[in-house]
Amino acid sequence: MKKIIVFALAIIMILTLASCSKAYTNISNSELADMLENHPEYQFVDVRTSTEFYDTKIPGFTINLDYYIFVDDYSILDNLDKDIPVVLMCNSGNRSASAADILVKEGFKVVYNLENGIQGWDGETT
Repeated sequence: MKKIIVFALAIIMILTLASCSKAYTNISNSELADMLENHPEYQFVDVRTSTEFYDTKIPGFTINLDYYIFVDDYSILDNLDKDIPVVLMCNSGNRSASAADILVKEGFKVVYNLENGIQGWDGETT
């Protein structure tokens, strides 16, 4: 009987851990460059503040949704199409990773996060 209980608890733990895996995909600079060039229909979203956005940005990221605003008001996401892939970026990759979690929970089907954000970006900026 003890073995059955231990086995059942192990199965529950495995299933719980499996459900905690992230549902978005981290992407590298080269993957982002490919997406910018070959998938202009994607939604490229910068989640930095508007000051950061207008200071320096990656060409192609035309949407600015300040993470600190939409984290408290998801209605700002209504302007995005849940069926079109979303590519997120921020300064270092942390805010955009948190934003990616939110978008996945809100039903966005395909979400990408630029690892290391604009700080790690080795391509063109404006």
